Amino acid sequence: MNWKKPFIASIISLTFLTVLAMGCNKTDETPTPQPTGPQLTGTPQVSYAGDDACKACHTETYDSVIHTKHHEAFKPLADFPLEKPLGEVTIFDAANKDKPTSTTLDLSKAKIYGVMVNDYIIAEIPESAGFKEKIYRVGAVHKTNDKWTVEPAKQADIDKDGKNDWTAESFTCGKCHAPGIEVGSPSLGVSCESCHGPGGNHVSATDKKGTMSSEVARVSCNSCHESNPSKNAEGTFIANNHYGTRNYFASKHNQSNQMNQCLTCHTPHKANASGSTVPTDKPTDNCVKCHAGKTFDLDKLMWKNPTDERGHFTRDHSFGAMKYEDLQDDPATKPIEIKNPTMIELIKNRLPELAK
Repeated sequence: MNWKKPFIASIISLTFLTVLAMGCNKTDETPTPQPTGPQLTGTPQVSYAGDDACKACHTETYDSVIHTKHHEAFKPLADFPLEKPLGEVTIFDAANKDKPTSTTLDLSKAKIYGVMVNDYIIAEIPESAGFKEKIYRVGAVHKTNDKWTVEPAKQADIDKDGKNDWTAESFTCGKCHAPGIEVGSPSLGVSCESCHGPGGNHVSATDKKGTMSSEVARVSCNSCHESNPSKNAEGTFIANNHYGTRNYFASKHNQSNQMNQCLTCHTPHKANASGSTVPTDKPTDNCVKCHAGKTFDLDKLMWKNPTDERGHFTRDHSFGAMKYEDLQDDPATKPIEIKNPTMIELIKNRLPELAK
């Protein structure tokens, strides 16, 4: 039995030496720091603060803006006292050209966003209805004496039963008339952030320098006030009567590097006596600031289109470069056609992509 003690001692010594060797051969490693807190993706968070947040600091500007047509483009339904309570309507999906699709919509319970341009009621259609889109013009308000009635936005015989149906019309106009809906802003209509960009970071920042881009505001007008013509199915150029800046692309103003574009003549933060965003009550008084000693006949210089398929009538902004009488428009049709070869050549030179 005496041999066991040396044997056990040898085993213990060997084990100790093995562990010691492993410890000596191990390289010291610096542990990799583990990330803590939220992980940044490199893309700043975009958030909309709403007009009330802007008003808190820019009170004077806001109190002026609320009198412009931009601000009045979208209003809550509560601004329209109704003759009788909202009820149920059977409404058809005008966006579905494949088959008649209808649902019973209880307007008193529907998610109504508001009223666009004192006319269309904008609301969501439940997903269960199977409509092509989510948000529609579901009705229209019309004033009778001091009250408003709710009527169809449009009517058409969708189900071909010989009777007109109440239709839900597409809300494609929402991007400009109610841009806050799409981006989830607290302000649904044309708001401060519609032109200046989302202001969430600006509002929350202690140092606000550089949190808003002046360039965004400078070019934002064209996102809705498009001036360029379009082409119809036959390839004929059609003047743009919808957005209020028809043919500005052709004007010398647009070509000048001395202009601050729209903001040279317009003041989006303030309306004049007629509600226009021009700094003077008499528009020609604005012109003479640069064109001293000149006289202007705006009805000729900024002509209004005599017809339009959607009933939009606006002043031309080419300032004489594209006079109505030079376009060779067919007065028997509602679109304003541009058929004069000289005018077409002007379009091709200034808008080569459109001319393709």
